[in-house]
Parts: sequence; structure tokens; C-alpha cells
Amino acid sequence: MKIAAITITYNDGYKFKEWCQWYEEYKDEIDIHIIVDNHSVPEYLQQVKNYFKNSIIIERTSNGGCTGAYNDGIRFALSDSEVDAIMLIGNDVKLEKGGTNKLYEFLCSDLHYGMVSPVILKKDSEIIEIFGTRINLKTLAFEHQNVNVPLANQKNDIELSDGLPGGMNMAKRNFYEVVGLQDEYLFMYSDEVDMGIRAKKHGFLMVVTKNILSWHQHINPKHSVARSPLAGYLMGRNEIYLAKKHFGFYIVWSTIRFGIKRALIFNVGALVKKKAYDEKRFCLNYMIGVFAGLFSISKIPFIKK
Repeated sequence: MKIAAITITYNDGYKFKEWCQWYEEYKDEIDIHIIVDNHSVPEYLQQVKNYFKNSIIIERTSNGGCTGAYNDGIRFALSDSEVDAIMLIGNDVKLEKGGTNKLYEFLCSDLHYGMVSPVILKKDSEIIEIFGTRINLKTLAFEHQNVNVPLANQKNDIELSDGLPGGMNMAKRNFYEVVGLQDEYLFMYSDEVDMGIRAKKHGFLMVVTKNILSWHQHINPKHSVARSPLAGYLMGRNEIYLAKKHFGFYIVWSTIRFGIKRALIFNVGALVKKKAYDEKRFCLNYMIGVFAGLFSISKIPFIKK
């Protein structure tokens, strides 16, 4: 048994204190801690180095988004032949003490389990944020199940899922050896959809359990009041890209129609309701992303995050 944990970071000084606290809860349950820095400013990177003295810190020379950064960490973990489980854990996720060992035991309890996840609860609560997911094949949307249900009311101990949260999961070594790494074209958003589709093709099950607890703490910068225009662009583009990547004409056309319809609703709504400038930028860039997906434009334009 050798567990590697991977966390990615990018100028996360606003939640650094909390990240350190949550890391202390699981650090003794892992064998290798890998931090991938997405080309942060030197001052923040030094702060990371000062605290995480026993961690492997991979310093990227550019921002590779979630997919590129996680892949750097996964490659490093796989380079150690003794690592048999790889956990991805966001720095805004709190995992119950002992949860890492429980996840490993759960992962190994069935030969067909490729990737598992704990139930994700809302910040400091017993209300479910994610317990199971479904991929809508008409839109390629990643739909969370059992949202806002009290944990005590959830009858099933486990749920089979079409995909698992990208920032809180544990996979067997051979899952990545067979399924492959994350698709770096995506950058971020829809990566869980892509991995879920690919896992199913290779016969791996993705499963979540309510018997292991985690909390998504949602710590955002104080100035952040709206989703970024980059998020809008990628959300609009990536679903259409994945439809083309994995499916035939019917699902591609369905996803394109849905993307255009939603883009129009977003933008008309932003104008009619006189939304803030940042929200309008998100809506506009969502529409641009839809057309980027439609015409298979791979380059991410320069958009202020």
C-alpha cells in the first residue's frame, strides 16, 4: 500500500491558511504529497515551499489549468512503481480524519472499482453537495445527484456514478495506466465528463460512498463576485468538444443546439436584467466558447480570468 496525494495551486494565498489546516488532517495517511504549482507569483510559491517542506513541489512554467497540472502530478506518482493509489484533493476540500485510509480500503474492496470518492457535503454542514453524478447525453452536462439532501436521509451507502468530482477522488494505479491521463485540451471544466466516459469504455466503475465524509469549503477571493469570462468560454466550448470526441452526429447536434440555446438565454437575460459587467462578460464568452467548439478552435484566447 502506497498512496500519493496530488493538490494543484495557483496564487491561492487567500485560502492558504485553511489549506494547511486541512492538509494536517490527512498528511499522516499518505506516503507521497505532490503539489503542482500552476506558475504562481514567486512570493506565493515561496510561501508554499516554506510550509510544505516534506512535499514534492512541481513548478510549472505556465498555467496548464486543472488538467495539465494534475497530469504533471499523476505522471510523477506513476513514476514510483510502488504507488498503487492516487488521490486528487483540492486545496478547498476538507476530508475527515482517517478518510484517506477508508477511501483506499473502499477502492480495493472491489476488483471493478477504478475510482472512488467520498460524499461531498456543503461547507461545515451535513447537507449533500454531491453524492453521485450523471452525464446528460443530450447536453454532455455533468449533473450532480442528491443535491441539498440531508446526509441522514440518504438511504444508499454507495452510488454508481457516471463520473466523480475532479477535486476529490482516489483511483487505482492501473486506472490511469489503462484509461490514460486527463485531456489537456479541456484546461478545466468537463474533465470529469471526459474521464467518466473513458472509464466506462474500459470497464471501470466509478463509485461514491456516504460512509466517508468530505466538505467543499468554497473559499473564494473577496473580490470575486461573478464567474470569470474564461470559465464561460471553457464551459461553452468543452461540452461540444467532448460530444465530437466521443459520439456521433445525433449527440453532437444535440449538444450544439443546447449550447447555442443556453448562450442566447444567458446573453438576452444579462441584457434584460441589466446584470453587472462581469456577469455580462461571462455570458458573452460562453457564447464565444460555443462557437469555438462548433468550429473546433483549439487555442484559448487571451481572456482575463
